[in-house]
Amino acid sequence: MPTLHAIRSRFPALGAPFAFLDNAGGTQVPRDLIDAVTRTYTHEFGQLGGFYPASELAAATIARAHNTVSTFLNAHDTGHVMLGASSTSLIHLVANAHADALASGDLPRARNRVIVSTIGHEANIHPWMRLASRGFEIVPWHHTITRDSRGDAQATLTAASLAPLLDDRALLVVFPEVSNIIGEVYDAPAITRAAHAVGARTVVDAVASAPHRLPDVAANGHDWYVYSTYKVFGPHAAAMYGSFDAFAPLTGPNHYFIPREKLPYKFELGGFSHESAAAIASLNTYLRFLADANDSTSDRAAMSAAYARIDALERELAAPLLNFLGSRDDVTLYGGAAMNASRVATISFRARKRSSHDIARELTAKGLGIKHGDFYSRRLIESLGMNPDDGVVRISLAHYNEGEEIERVVARLGEALGIR
Repeated sequence: MPTLHAIRSRFPALGAPFAFLDNAGGTQVPRDLIDAVTRTYTHEFGQLGGFYPASELAAATIARAHNTVSTFLNAHDTGHVMLGASSTSLIHLVANAHADALASGDLPRARNRVIVSTIGHEANIHPWMRLASRGFEIVPWHHTITRDSRGDAQATLTAASLAPLLDDRALLVVFPEVSNIIGEVYDAPAITRAAHAVGARTVVDAVASAPHRLPDVAANGHDWYVYSTYKVFGPHAAAMYGSFDAFAPLTGPNHYFIPREKLPYKFELGGFSHESAAAIASLNTYLRFLADANDSTSDRAAMSAAYARIDALERELAAPLLNFLGSRDDVTLYGGAAMNASRVATISFRARKRSSHDIARELTAKGLGIKHGDFYSRRLIESLGMNPDDGVVRISLAHYNEGEEIERVVARLGEALGIR
């Protein structure tokens, strides 16, 4: 397996002394991606549908991007993958397609209940909430907040709490796989099974999980599954999977003369950015490097090995930071205090004597790139009793961070929080 030094040398931005610790907002990109985009602009920049070489190369690039995402999600045999500008835009697209299908009779009018978890990023809440004006019954699915003797908080989402909301009117269950604030991992397969038991489908926001856990839509049976490629070492874009059955009643909004069955193109308005497609396809190259894969290793197997390496590195990184925060009686930690299978390396806290704004500003001035606020999970922040404008301090790690950076964070946090 490559050393951490070899991993970091793959990312040009990491050569600077600044520590990138806002990875849940967007990861850095490897040289593989930069080279792929350069090749596209230099040798493969043509319009689709032509017989000339640049056009054929551009078409191959788009196909490679779809194939890479399908392999990453393990989606080849179960559905289609569409590419778009952002997770927010893709979810809005699919939500609007459901509204059109209900109005046209392609969805049964008696099954119009959409159950929406309020614990996640607004990208997978608001597009569904706004369907209340288009014939849907929107049912908020509220999370449970628990606090320990220190006041540290967890917000949980379970299949058991979903059960009372489910009946034969349920069409969709909408929820995140991981909280982008507290890093808690929810049992998405169990929630999907509960939804399927009453004939409903699921819309899973995997933006906060895909950088840390290798997705598997085939094994887990998800119907819709979305993530942001720029949070998984890629370009500022997104990908969304839909199962064959989930796509079936919907009509994409692309031009009227494009057949409904031409998927995913019917949903990729105006086509997808060629340079972004090249960058997305390069993920496979980077993950094969991370896995130290040889020519006989399949791409999916290499991705699995790479993610095992990611998990091991991130657990080692997060442990000392969690230990430090857990030792402070002037800090409220959100999410689990131990780095295990129930959390990812997205760590949020709030100081009891200093604003999150001031802490984030002070540490950033010292070369530590962290942020504060509600991170578009405003409903969760408000349910935890906080002013969303100040919110939490979030330190989110990626496998390419190094122990020295965590030592600096702990030292600077100690200075910012002061003597107890």
